[in-house]
Amino acid sequence: MNEIQEISNLVDKEVEAITLDATSDLPSRKIGGKVSARVVKLRNPKIITTENKIEIFGPVFLVSVGELKKAIKNRYKTPGQNIFPQVVDDFIFNNGKEALNRLRTFDSTQAASDLVNLSRLVKVPSDSEKVVLVSKIKPLELVTEYIVDGKHTSGTFLGSFDLRLVVMTDEGAQFDFETPSHVVGTNQRVEESMAINMNNIMLLVERVDDNTIQITGGLEHVGWGNAMAIVSLICLLAGAFSIIEKRLFFFIVLLIIGAALAVARYLPTNWNKNFFGITEIQVVGNAFTVFKFYGEMA
Repeated sequence: MNEIQEISNLVDKEVEAITLDATSDLPSRKIGGKVSARVVKLRNPKIITTENKIEIFGPVFLVSVGELKKAIKNRYKTPGQNIFPQVVDDFIFNNGKEALNRLRTFDSTQAASDLVNLSRLVKVPSDSEKVVLVSKIKPLELVTEYIVDGKHTSGTFLGSFDLRLVVMTDEGAQFDFETPSHVVGTNQRVEESMAINMNNIMLLVERVDDNTIQITGGLEHVGWGNAMAIVSLICLLAGAFSIIEKRLFFFIVLLIIGAALAVARYLPTNWNKNFFGITEIQVVGNAFTVFKFYGEMA
């Protein structure tokens, strides 16, 4: 039986013991269960993966890659039509230089730094199912000093982790758990959703529940816009056919109508912005980290 499975069994036994003692009158601050959370803040944690044992110095944040991507995609908005969520994916998965060129009218210094650090954690779309430990989320700062299997490492960033993995600390942890979560405490009132401040914690990260999606909003009169685009295309095609048939008058009339509709629909004039609105791309949903844990509340 490997070490992670042994720790998983230990967590289950501890949570079972807390559940049995939940009605006890004896003072205790033990708490445990299964939790969905966006972020867990830890101080000086120790991590056990299937390959390594890692120690990190100072405060860090445990977060899923999906939640981190969502946070950065929604952190910045380009002027006018917001294309930043698309730029994030282009930068990570396609050509980084070309993606940054799309931000030429945007003060991209901090955004570029976040994108570079994010790209060090994400290589393929399926990496959203992994978790990371970072020094800061806003702005994004990676962990660059840690111990791996007893060897001190400095200057090399800590990458993302496949699941499952164990994280523990005796020096404090905080998180807000979301519903659905199943948490029990000894002689403690546990709400359906609440903030937890721990003295010590042992947690086993099991999976990431990612339901984040990109949505396009802000547009109005979509039907009119589609109709204008279709009529414009028909007029331009009919105009092209008219010139073939040597009907110059119809060609000129249809060309003017088609061009006028296309300009009214797609040229970013004040009228266009007021009538149709400005396209806004946002990322909604959550990429909760799901873990089971036990420990002692502060």
